[in-house]
Amino acid sequence: MIAPKISLSLAEKLDLVPALASITLTVFWALLTSLYRSAAYPKTLMLHIGYAAFRKATARLTVAQMQYALPTTDQTYERYVRKHKLPSKTVNLGDGALGHWIGDPKADNILIWYHGGGFTLPANEGYFQFFLNLITHLRKFHNKSLSIFTLTYTLAPGATYPTQLRQATSALRHILNTHSPSQILLGGDSAGGNLVGGVLSHLAHPHPQITPIPCQESLRGAIMIAPWTSLVTDYTDQVIDSRGDLITPAVAGPWAKAYLGSGERDHYTDLSTAPAEWFETLPVEKVLVCGGGREILLPVIEGFVEKLREGFAGEVEFCVGEGEGHVAPIYNLYIGEKEETGQGMRVRGWLGETL
Repeated sequence: MIAPKISLSLAEKLDLVPALASITLTVFWALLTSLYRSAAYPKTLMLHIGYAAFRKATARLTVAQMQYALPTTDQTYERYVRKHKLPSKTVNLGDGALGHWIGDPKADNILIWYHGGGFTLPANEGYFQFFLNLITHLRKFHNKSLSIFTLTYTLAPGATYPTQLRQATSALRHILNTHSPSQILLGGDSAGGNLVGGVLSHLAHPHPQITPIPCQESLRGAIMIAPWTSLVTDYTDQVIDSRGDLITPAVAGPWAKAYLGSGERDHYTDLSTAPAEWFETLPVEKVLVCGGGREILLPVIEGFVEKLREGFAGEVEFCVGEGEGHVAPIYNLYIGEKEETGQGMRVRGWLGETL
């Protein structure tokens, strides 16, 4: 099932021309100034240009224009598995959600992944390369059997909260039909990290609009890369340096509004606002939280980790990748950066220790 293509008005289509021109100029300017950039900018030329282009694109284009220009998650998955001669295995989860397999569904351990993108952008090819790298590394260096089940949820504003959280719980419910909780891990980046927290919260404190999931034992673990746990949109009282990151505060308003619609923020959407007691009964053995040293969300992530450690009885590890931007383990792969990220290496190591 492929999501229908986004339609734009004539004015929105015509606006793509000057928008593309401005993004192109940004790329040229980044290239011209690359030799004189300070340490506040990404350290490699590929990242410097790639981050600048993404910052400009997300600030200049509307949510609808971005969705129109980008391939859907499902299209990217199909293209990736064909390119790498992998089997295409897709599950219809109902309620507009799909689950895509990378690896053997009968593997000993399953990592359910919720992709980021502010709830408005699809998964890019970097995700599937990240998944394949994890599977290959764990098999080769740790002799561990792992497969990834990644969710295609409905992008906002096509559907709003709590639809995406409901779809995320459907993915877990599906895997619980074949695997025990001790064989299952949750993972997500940015908005997907938000969904990881939302699903764990739903297991401990059932959401009034989502069917509860009976879970008698704890999940094996959870990975949250740059989790977007606070949907605050007003940063006028803060000085934020976005030069080393791929996002800016300008995206918070449109993305949060698209996700929430007419709904209100709560502990499921904004885990950073939950009291420490909220985390006491999260049914997961251990949690790895990652963040980039240059990303603008780092203070939010640090505050979330502090509160999580205060209330959660299990193990919490916090990894900060020095000099790295938002969701660097995935986005860097997408733009062709070859240098390993500290966050990505720690995710692999943590999985090897956990499984």
